[in-house]
Amino acid sequence: MLNTQKRIKKIRKYYRFYQRERNIRDSFSGFFQKEATGGILLFFATITALVFANFPQLFDLNSIWEKELAISTGDFVQKMTLRGWINDGLMMIFFFVVSLEIKREIMVGELSSFRKSSLPIAAAVGGMLMPALIYYAFNVDSPATARGWGIPTATDIAFAIGILSVLGKRVPVSLKIFLTALAIADDLGAIIVIAVFYPVHAIHFDMLMIAAMVMATVFILNLLQIRYTLIYFITGLVLWFLILQSGIHATVSGILLAALIPARTRISGTKFYVHTGFLIRKFRKNYVENKTILANRECIDTINAMRTEITKVSSPMQKFESSLHSFSMYIIMPLFALANAGIVINFGAIDICSEVSLGIICGLIIGKPAGIFLFGLVMIKSGMSKFSDGMNYRLLLNAGIFAGIGFTMSMFVSNLAFEHQSYTDTAKIAILISSAIAGILGIAATLSAKKKRHNKKMFCP
Repeated sequence: MLNTQKRIKKIRKYYRFYQRERNIRDSFSGFFQKEATGGILLFFATITALVFANFPQLFDLNSIWEKELAISTGDFVQKMTLRGWINDGLMMIFFFVVSLEIKREIMVGELSSFRKSSLPIAAAVGGMLMPALIYYAFNVDSPATARGWGIPTATDIAFAIGILSVLGKRVPVSLKIFLTALAIADDLGAIIVIAVFYPVHAIHFDMLMIAAMVMATVFILNLLQIRYTLIYFITGLVLWFLILQSGIHATVSGILLAALIPARTRISGTKFYVHTGFLIRKFRKNYVENKTILANRECIDTINAMRTEITKVSSPMQKFESSLHSFSMYIIMPLFALANAGIVINFGAIDICSEVSLGIICGLIIGKPAGIFLFGLVMIKSGMSKFSDGMNYRLLLNAGIFAGIGFTMSMFVSNLAFEHQSYTDTAKIAILISSAIAGILGIAATLSAKKKRHNKKMFCP
């Protein structure tokens, strides 16, 4: 009898875990699919940039990025290189999308409550603080390179999830969820670091004052429940130009705009359910009676009414995120890699033992997992946080190893941190090396954990 009850409890436990896993897969399948595909494209773009940079006889890709493009309207002219348009223009959209995702997670997702967010946020803080301290310890005597402390603080979610997708079912769902929440919190920290500590020029406060007025206008539009995305698109372009001229990096405009984009809908979910239910019943009645749509005016009017209801229940934040996420993953990030990862690798000139290289490599490979694990350990032991179902200390450390993949954000910060191009190139090579090592170590740790779990199941009595 006792054995039967134990078996029933075990079956129920596995069933609850299966239900939770299935629900999580359903919720995150689209997100993981996009991020994984984006990570794969990012990988191939990086390899392509490196090949063409080191074999210019095949194709001189760098000359394309250095071509100047200008946009002019009357007396207004904005001229930048193609690489500048990518780094200062398209990357604004990337930061806008990332900020929208962070905003959504804070409102309704994995960061929406203290219970959900405390562990990944604390781990992200540790994963940023420890690498920054390690880097600064190597470069404390060199003011020219000490500014690069922000480089090893970032995590590249696209690359990390791309690797997890290749591993497939070998990766526990709990690790995917935790790493996603961790990377989102890490992105928030990286955005703050870039906005506060890496202005690109002298600050022009007159432009900032005008930008503040534009932001106040967007805020008022939000309060007035104006939901036309075209208005926010136009004000976003104006805000981008003002921030670009202010001396703060232009991508900050994407962050500020995302914070002000309306997240509320015109009607509540209850009203949407009631209205669409009525319209569906009306459509069914007309369709059953006439067996046609095209020639039935009532059916067409009902479909148009449904479209109106769907528009009302979709907020500008949802519209922007759904329409721009794929563009950001599949176009902007690969273009950024093509434009910035093309480093000429001269093995005779590379100094892996330089302060910049050691600070970045040790920061990403050692500092990231150490900071994430230690801060997570403190939160769990103090009782301020607890593991979600399926998570444990081993997977916490595993997430920290994967977080050492710091490609896109780290590359971006390296472009801002140094005045001398030689330091920037050294930093980018160190980022590539440490990200590759972190990915390999993460795969090895995941496969090792999977093998141990499999052996334990086989030999358990």
